[in-house]
Amino acid sequence: MSRLPKSTLRLLETAISGVTDPTFCIGMLFSLFAWHVKDHYLYSINYHHCGASKTWFGMPSDATLKFEKVVKEHVYANDILSVNGEDGAFDMRLGKTTLFPPNILLEHDVPVLKAIQKLREFVITFPMSYHTGFSHGFNCDEAMNFAFGDWFPLGVIASLHFAHLNRVPFIPHEQQGEAVNFAIGDCSLEFFIFLKKKFRVEN
Repeated sequence: MSRLPKSTLRLLETAISGVTDPTFCIGMLFSLFAWHVKDHYLYSINYHHCGASKTWFGMPSDATLKFEKVVKEHVYANDILSVNGEDGAFDMRLGKTTLFPPNILLEHDVPVLKAIQKLREFVITFPMSYHTGFSHGFNCDEAMNFAFGDWFPLGVIASLHFAHLNRVPFIPHEQQGEAVNFAIGDCSLEFFIFLKKKFRVEN
């Protein structure tokens, strides 16, 4: 899928497991995956090949900042935030180890959606949409990321996050050459003002 003609990931020179190449997932009763967004804020698609159903919890992309605020203030302990503050919280979320019940989000007015994925069904997650879930029993799924042209501005934000934490990004944007330059050239002034505020970019 990542190599289809309209996929922006086809421009990558190297294969990345789970991004350009599918990941095969095997679950069992109550095995789960922590709250996370996909690497570099990519889209993702998950196909349920066989076995028991899975329950998914997620939230809309436009609720991302509210989600992160609630997690920082009501989930993480102070020692996580005491050294690196918001960067420490983001670093924890990159580790995909954050677990807490969805009712914490609902109590603080963050919308939560629930889906039951059954045999031969797809689940698609959108960029910056946090999600978690668990298996109802033994099952086998296949998952991978993909991207359209509208992903580039979000990819830039993700890369800046990685740079801020001195982490090496999974996707080297420079490999995408003219496509990246074209996409960034298309970004609005408002987008760059947003970046400047979010990352305190100095003139």
